[in-house]
Amino acid sequence: MKMMDTEELKAAVLSGYANLENNKEYVNNLNVFPVPDGDTGTNMSLTMQYAVKAVSESNAKTPDGLISAAANGALMGARGNSGVILSQLLRGFSKVCMGHDELDIELFANAMNSATQMAYKAVMKPTEGTILTVARGMSEFAMSHYAEYENPVEFFSEVLEAGRVVLSKTPEMLPVLKEAGVVDSGGCGLIFIMEGVLASMKGKTVGVSENSTPAMDHEDIDLDGEFDYTLEFTIVTDGGKSYQKTVIDKLMKVKNCSAPNVMEKASAIKVHILSNEPWNVLKTATAFGTLRHIEIIDSTDLDEAELPGAEAPAMEYSKEHTDYVIISVSSGKGLSSIMKDLGVTYIVEGGQTMNPSTQDFMEIIDNTDADNYIILPNNKNIILAAKQTCDISKKNVAVVETKNIPQAISAMLGFDPEMSLDENVEAMSENMETVKVGQVTFAVRDTSVNGSTIKEGDIIGIVGSDIVACENNTFTAVMDIAEKLVDDETSILSLYYGSDVTETDAAVMENKLKKKYPDVDVEVFSGGQPLYYYIISAE
Repeated sequence: MKMMDTEELKAAVLSGYANLENNKEYVNNLNVFPVPDGDTGTNMSLTMQYAVKAVSESNAKTPDGLISAAANGALMGARGNSGVILSQLLRGFSKVCMGHDELDIELFANAMNSATQMAYKAVMKPTEGTILTVARGMSEFAMSHYAEYENPVEFFSEVLEAGRVVLSKTPEMLPVLKEAGVVDSGGCGLIFIMEGVLASMKGKTVGVSENSTPAMDHEDIDLDGEFDYTLEFTIVTDGGKSYQKTVIDKLMKVKNCSAPNVMEKASAIKVHILSNEPWNVLKTATAFGTLRHIEIIDSTDLDEAELPGAEAPAMEYSKEHTDYVIISVSSGKGLSSIMKDLGVTYIVEGGQTMNPSTQDFMEIIDNTDADNYIILPNNKNIILAAKQTCDISKKNVAVVETKNIPQAISAMLGFDPEMSLDENVEAMSENMETVKVGQVTFAVRDTSVNGSTIKEGDIIGIVGSDIVACENNTFTAVMDIAEKLVDDETSILSLYYGSDVTETDAAVMENKLKKKYPDVDVEVFSGGQPLYYYIISAE
């Protein structure tokens, strides 16, 4: 029996997206690791936004054409690991539907099976207890039972229920989920999408709801007009509604800030605000979407002519043919400058809270002329989106799987323009493994990780995937990390300080490290990175 016609399918896609968008903060809060990252719910919602846009603009007359449009849209808009997996689920679903004018129960079951297989192939080392497991649970039920159903709504309801059961079991598959008392965030996001689709099939299509607007409270605002930092950034939203008033109200509640200057256009909100605590501003702003063009400047060092306010310049592409184009993800003027000095051709703004999409990489590749392209993602949650670029592009594109800027710096030191692409990828990958890296940031939520209780606002030190320090100040956290990184073979310790760290504090930190490690060369750089007070590397 036919599942949905073209118009019904379009409504179902929109409803699935809306239900996820309405619940994205719930999904975000399921993330176990309490760092200010891109967040699963936000990444999945932004990925679905591209699918919705493609569907809305499609002239397809049959379901297979509409599904293909959704898959292609999600593929280009995929960001974060969860977004890439979601795009691959749609891609696999679309593959089976091609050439079929009708979407019936049997075809739907086979398409779900194809979706799961495609998603698993996209991940080199699939982890059970994630969105992959939830997708597989639904597809296995669909394949085993589709012949028993004639009613599409009843069939889809049972498929969804199978997914809910698997989701409830994810804490038993991943100990870290059980310790934190949550289910997998990506799997939960997928269930929200499916629930939205089911609602549409029942004639109750979900729409994007209005955010509640909190009452304004001005008691904690610094009214003396003296602020240490000028912040300017852009919030990329879903574009389906106006957030301007809500953003203003939220930012007005942040301590030690001026009233914000907010300008909204299409799906972008540009914010200009003065603050003594810029990180609290950024934490609040991430609730509304992905942050871009972040600029945090010490206001005391600015002339009036230097105050931010102009639109960020569009990226300029060189049409000159070259052997190599190297693309690096970076956030912070200092870090970006270092990467450019090392030979990086183009910088894609991004990192934590703003994972670039596959399209961000494709735009550079499509607008330049090179024999070879190398992408340095510099964040584990950006690697899959970068690697997806290799599959989409017809040019020679490779990814060196850097997880942070120090790894990218070491990788660039191994680059040789005279070598082949494969040789460079091998050399750069080997080089990046020689550096050990730690980072200092703040906890964005209460949680329990590896037996340690962490409270929102705690200063945390991270080495690899482990939280090795939980302190009340950055100095102690840096020293805790250094103890983990420095050994008898360490000769260089590099410290990159972020926008929320003063030059004076960085100098104090430098002296502390030099005093404790007199036989190690300690180097300090202004990274300017948001959200992370310090990035530390040992070689």
